[in-house]
Amino acid sequence: MNKVEVNGLVKYYGDFCAVNDVNFSFSSGKLTAICGRNGSGKTTSIRCLLGLLKEDKGEFLVNGLKQKLDFKKIGYLPEERGLFVKERIDFQLELLARLKGMNKKDARESIDNWMNKFDIAQYKTKKLENLSKGNQQKVQMIAALVHNPDIIILDEPFSGLDPINMQFFIDLIKKLKKNGKCILVSSHQLALIEGICEDICIINKGKCVYSGSIIDLQNKYSSDYLYFSTKSDLKGLDVQEYGPLSYRIKLNSPDEFKKKLNEIMNSSIEVETIGRKKLNLQEIFVELVGDKN
Repeated sequence: MNKVEVNGLVKYYGDFCAVNDVNFSFSSGKLTAICGRNGSGKTTSIRCLLGLLKEDKGEFLVNGLKQKLDFKKIGYLPEERGLFVKERIDFQLELLARLKGMNKKDARESIDNWMNKFDIAQYKTKKLENLSKGNQQKVQMIAALVHNPDIIILDEPFSGLDPINMQFFIDLIKKLKKNGKCILVSSHQLALIEGICEDICIINKGKCVYSGSIIDLQNKYSSDYLYFSTKSDLKGLDVQEYGPLSYRIKLNSPDEFKKKLNEIMNSSIEVETIGRKKLNLQEIFVELVGDKN
């Protein structure tokens, strides 16, 4: 079991404070996300954690001890493509595996194993530039996992993937969690994050606006809503348009659901679907870090 903690992280670029007192943690057995708008400071936070940038203030704890992450125990998938497009894939993966401490035999066995799992073994001796964007992302992921790291940091892992491969990545990340890996995921795809992660850190303009359980976040910041869909004329009913032919009504008290439900059912509206739920993670994210904030 591993736990990584980031406490009071501060990073300046000249006079500009890119990260201002950010705190979050992630540990084995669950998935943690770090999210924010473009330029919010999340990638800078990750690079400081990895030692790629020098922080101006703050501390990092690994299993309760003040220390940097061990390079050989980290698997990192960067947002930008980090491999050489004109070099053979097997050569690059073997080089990275050897740099992480693997011997040649184990490195080659691991590469073959992962390329078979990702169904790209036929591209082993090809140059990266000859692969589709999605298959390039698979190679990037193999580079992060080839040495069987204990701590895994994935920056936009779903970039460039079609729905089938996206589901494959989701299943893989869940399996890595089940196997006790300590995983941090950064992604703008909040619907996916909500479906796979237990904890989240949300950063806005360099500051941490929330860090903790996604369920607690929803309970803290989200009201209950009655959702329904209909093709009927709403005839002046006070609702918010939610999507094509879909609407919602904010519930201001626990017993208001029954009142609004009766109001709809006693009208001439033909309801196709109806239910009760809180705002989803993307809606809460917009509320917390949207332009009005």
